Parts: sequence; C-alpha cells; structure tokens
Amino acid sequence: MLTNTFFQNKIRLLLISALLLTLLKSCEEPFEPPIVEDRNELVIEAYLEWSPDNRIPPYVLLTRSFPFINEIGPDFIKDLYVRDARVSIDDGNGFVDLQLICLSDLPEAIRDQLLEQFGIETFLVEVCVYIDLQRNIIIEPERTYRLNIEYDDRFFEAETYIPRAVPLDSLYAISTPDGRIDTLAQLVLALSDPPGPDFYRYFTSVNGGPFIAPLSSVTDDEIIDGQSFEISILKAETRGTDFDPETFGYFTRGDSVVLKWCTISKENFKFWETLEFSRNNQGPFSSYTLVDYNIEGLGGIGLFGGQSCFYYEIEIPLEL
Repeated sequence: MLTNTFFQNKIRLLLISALLLTLLKSCEEPFEPPIVEDRNELVIEAYLEWSPDNRIPPYVLLTRSFPFINEIGPDFIKDLYVRDARVSIDDGNGFVDLQLICLSDLPEAIRDQLLEQFGIETFLVEVCVYIDLQRNIIIEPERTYRLNIEYDDRFFEAETYIPRAVPLDSLYAISTPDGRIDTLAQLVLALSDPPGPDFYRYFTSVNGGPFIAPLSSVTDDEIIDGQSFEISILKAETRGTDFDPETFGYFTRGDSVVLKWCTISKENFKFWETLEFSRNNQGPFSSYTLVDYNIEGLGGIGLFGGQSCFYYEIEIPLEL
C-alpha cells in the first residue's frame, strides 16, 4: 500500500530535478557558429556554346564569394562582379583574351540573348561579363579548349570540350494524361541517341521569356544508349514559384515555346547533377553534397563547360 510519505518523497524528487534543470539551463552558453569572412573565393561561370547559328559568343562570369549572412545592398551588388581579371581561352590555335563588357554597353540584340541565357527577365542589375564579341575563338563540336584566368595575383585554369551535337527527331504537344484540364498541354520529344556516352540538358522559354532550366535539368544516356525513344518534358519554372500539383510541368495551350536542347560536356553534367541534387535535397535531415567543379587554382570554384545546342520553336495548339 502506497503511503503519503511515498508521494511526498516523489514530489520532493521532482522538485529537486526541476531545480537542477533550471540551474543547468542558466549556465548553458548559446552556440554561435564561426563566421568565415575572408575566404575570398572566385566564382567562375564560363561557357562555350555551339549552335547552328552561333547565337551565343563565348563568355565568362566572375563573381566573389560572400558570407551567407552578408547584407545585400547597392554596394554589395556593385562589388559582386570582378572587373580587373585577365581572362583568355585557347581553342588549340593559341590563347585569345576576352574583353570585359558590362551589359549596358552591349548592343541590344546581344544583351537580350545573354539575359535569356542567364535566366534574367529584366535588366535591373548591371552584369559585367568577359566575352569574345569579335568571335576570334573557333567554336565547333568535338574540340578541346583551355581557360586561363589571372586575378589578384592568383591563377586559375580549366579544360573542357564541346561534345557532338545530337538533334531531336521531333517535338510535339499532346493533352495532359488525364485530360481533365483542357487548357493545358505537355510537350513530348523524340530522340535517336547515338552509340557512346552522351550527356543532355534542356531549358524552356515561354512567350519570349528567359530560358529556364527545370529542377532536374541534366541526364546521361546510360539506360538509353544507342536507342530511339520518346519522353515528355516539363515546363521549367523560376525558383520560388508557388507549386500547384494540378498544373506543374504543363504548358498552356496557345503558348509560344522555345526548347533549348543541349548535349553537354561530362564536367558540365557532373557540375549540374551535383548542384541540382544539393538544391533539391535541402532540409534539416539532408546530407551534405559536394558540388563537382572543374576549376583548378587555390580559391577558385565553378565551371568551365562546353555544349552543343539546338533551339526548337513550337506553338501549343488550342485544340489537341
């Protein structure tokens, strides 16, 4: 039989435990992770693109890394782009120096093409880029290139190639799988993959908007090597767009769509595969993903990538 003394001792023990927990809590010091402000990494985005009309000249974007908790203001944006580097690319016939030009200095047609390439809808921020406007660099598939950058008494280099071009067999629109929403459609591409390793990436532009890559924009041909197949593609949305499961990935009937279909170099594929995996698997329980980049040189990160691209225009019919 339990006595009052038992209950009194039980209550006393609970009170003592609560008091000890309070004392321990008051002695606990909050943990603040160290702030790294002096890494001063150079972030490199360099692309060589072949297309039938050679619409995009070789270009290199150089920016500085910054602490995650940095305040973002006018001065921050102004200092983000590196304007005092020497950038050159070798196409096998010797190095060609790229010219630093800010987008406000470019002819409107070239500026609009680069804004589309960068995925920027409006020209709100002064973007400065190293570019081969004179087209002195020979751009062609199955050619190897080297990148050299000199900045802040440091040297960075990388190597890439432009892979063979693999065009689509066809591109067409069909109804959504269940057909419930008759204002939407999906796009289907047909491709004959040649034997041997190939890596693919695609972007979509809708009604004259910028080219946007989907959340998972790259794939290899390990499963479909040397085969012909058809597959539906998703309409890419800008990050932060509200997710609607009823309309996600579909195009609106009447849309004017441009599909940018690219074969990309292996290092280009590895970079985007790891970066997109990291982006799409965030959260408190996700594992850390190391992005695979091909820049060599202390304090340099980023990508020097080659790609062969085709641009396909299609009007989504109102009736399917």
